[in-house]
Amino acid sequence: MRNDIERTLHRLVGQPLWAVGRAASLTWFQFGDRRLVSTRQGDTKEVGSYALHLQCPWSWSRSWGEVIADNFSSHEELSGLLIAPVTCDGIEARDDGAFQMTFADHTVLVVVPTRVVQPDEYDEYWRFFVPYAATPHFVVGPRGVDNAVYEQPGT
Repeated sequence: MRNDIERTLHRLVGQPLWAVGRAASLTWFQFGDRRLVSTRQGDTKEVGSYALHLQCPWSWSRSWGEVIADNFSSHEELSGLLIAPVTCDGIEARDDGAFQMTFADHTVLVVVPTRVVQPDEYDEYWRFFVPYAATPHFVVGPRGVDNAVYEQPGT
């Protein structure tokens, strides 16, 4: 699984992370070029070339260990986090679905999926995909990797 994760997330190396936010228990990250897409309601919204959705424990820290944000941070805290985009420098993964992403500003995003007592608490730990495109999503959950999951544009 480690090789699959590193190969998939390697697309983020060299890409800017320019937005972070929260929707309920899900934290989202927007990477790459910004583009406008049409929503189901007929509005437009800005998305990145790639999106990373996390529904498991994670933390973003400075190189000396100070936590900047984590899975308990509010939407308001997260939305004010990036004053300027920061470029992804590297990815390192483990076979349990965990990974760390290093950035040009020497910060590190660490994602650590944990097995829970009730297996249905999280159907997935994290997901990587191209927003508003009918392409496969790379999903890591309690049973490992499922990259056949996808959503139609506008979802």
